[in-house]
Amino acid sequence: MDTDKENQTLIKEANRCFKEKKFKEAEQLYIRAGKKLGADLVEASIWLCKKRQQSLNVYSKTRTSSSITDAEAYSAENFFKQKKQLEQTQQLLEDYYQQTQNLKLQLMQRN
Repeated sequence: MDTDKENQTLIKEANRCFKEKKFKEAEQLYIRAGKKLGADLVEASIWLCKKRQQSLNVYSKTRTSSSITDAEAYSAENFFKQKKQLEQTQQLLEDYYQQTQNLKLQLMQRN
């Protein structure tokens, strides 16, 4: 397999793993691709894998350590927690957007 096709296959496989929420596998594939293509091209993807893995860990710990009834889910306290979480998610999305724009700029500067 020629190098370009091999690199494309690595990225496609990493993307597939990411979509399937296999973040550790995806991270390893992105790292391998980064060694061949340049770490700066996959840096955001690796970072995203790590963040998603952390989120999964937090979520699974929360789900196993607490059981929320329907009535508790609609309490004022949970409303404010959810509001804060949405604000944090919005901030992360904005950060991801900025990182994507920076990567696009780096790619354009290479060409």
